[in-house]
Amino acid sequence: MVKQKVYRKHIQLTEFQIKRLYELSEFDGIDPAEHAMRAIDAYLKSKKTDVPVKSQAQIRTKVKDQSNDPQIEGAVWVSGTVNQYEFSALILKTPAKTAMEKGRISKLSIWDPAVRKATNNFIGACIVNYDRGWDIRPSRRAEIYYHPVKAMLDEFIAAH
Repeated sequence: MVKQKVYRKHIQLTEFQIKRLYELSEFDGIDPAEHAMRAIDAYLKSKKTDVPVKSQAQIRTKVKDQSNDPQIEGAVWVSGTVNQYEFSALILKTPAKTAMEKGRISKLSIWDPAVRKATNNFIGACIVNYDRGWDIRPSRRAEIYYHPVKAMLDEFIAAH
């Protein structure tokens, strides 16, 4: 059995806590989700759960496959690896409103294949997931893998 690394915490709030978040948001104009993320980050930092951050030189991205999407004309699926993670992205022929940064990346997932195999849960294994909108934004720990993949996809788009 593969031991899973915990990169994010699932925390359930009480009705009282949710009400207080909304009251605080009305007071200062900041989104309640932002307040919750700040509180969770502060809590995790106090627990010293940080893992050593890898440097950009230690991150290796590699495209393993690219294939045309049979349903969308001119769209291409690009898949590969970034260190121990796998990624898959749908690149559109032209920019779209629902694409990442209104560009050509319509979908991007980065996941841990060991967690996916152990749990048989794709979303549960994802550290980043964009599907015409953010489902799982890159956390501080996932950014080190997200940025090289995004840069590589941007280069791919520029070349095609």
